[in-house]
Amino acid sequence: MERALSIGCTFSDRIEALLDGRVSIEGVAHDLLIVEPQRLFRQVLHDQAYDVAELSMGSHIAAIAAGRRDYRAVPAFLSRSFRHSNLYVRTDRGIASPADLAGKRIGLVDFQQTAALWLRGLLADDYGVARESITWITGGLHAPMLEDRMPLVLLPGLRVERSPETLDALLRAGAIDAVISPTAPRAFADPATPVDRLWPDPRAAELLFWESRRLFPIMHVLVVRRSLIAARAGLADAVFAAFDAARSIAAADLHSRDFPKVMVPWLPSFVHQAHAALGTDPWTYGVEGNRDVLETMLRYAVADGLAPPSLRVDDLFA
Repeated sequence: MERALSIGCTFSDRIEALLDGRVSIEGVAHDLLIVEPQRLFRQVLHDQAYDVAELSMGSHIAAIAAGRRDYRAVPAFLSRSFRHSNLYVRTDRGIASPADLAGKRIGLVDFQQTAALWLRGLLADDYGVARESITWITGGLHAPMLEDRMPLVLLPGLRVERSPETLDALLRAGAIDAVISPTAPRAFADPATPVDRLWPDPRAAELLFWESRRLFPIMHVLVVRRSLIAARAGLADAVFAAFDAARSIAAADLHSRDFPKVMVPWLPSFVHQAHAALGTDPWTYGVEGNRDVLETMLRYAVADGLAPPSLRVDDLFA
């Protein structure tokens, strides 16, 4: 009897039907584990710990650029998010607008982190803040993190320093001016510390970004162990089909529920507003429906030194 595929993912409604058995991967059994994102990404990149896994898109781009062939991506994008709400600044440093970040020290968990890739890109594109004008400090947000997900080869002019201190501690002490993080630093909730979001109304900034760029940022992608794809004909297609089916069920569920699934009292109204702004299928999977987003990510990755200019979108899924 063939062993079950091991799958590592973060929890979301997009995989719930795979967790509860409403959807299965055709022809194979699977064991799906829920893992915290930073731990999951390091398990995949350091140890190749799962047969199928959710992975940071920024790290996947960097891995392909570095010649890593452990996994092949299938274009199921399990996490997407606008990121204007994830940039926290010290309010005593004269940072009143994005342009004021030039010359500052900004903390981030990892230089490959996809949220940071998007924010570096939009700061450069939309506000003229060059990557080279900032000193990037990498470290754990609330617990020390002493190594990168993967070794970095930096472009000349880019300054990246890893700190043994946590980003939250550095922000509190004023040793850095800002932090990029999907999880809010604890200093943000501390009234004694002068920390706030850069964009006071991040939703308005994100809607403006969408209206001007028509990009819903991709964060995570699904990867499958290459040796298994070579050994099992049709495995990559079967994995993609199952995850896409689970996504479709989650999307339909948002429209059909007559009682709240999550602790948000106005969820139907929020769903309606989101679809009115973004369209009815903003979470679509597949390369062609996401080519503009992927090409933008690749352009940002090249500017960050994470990928060579010769890398193409289709190379990320080959």
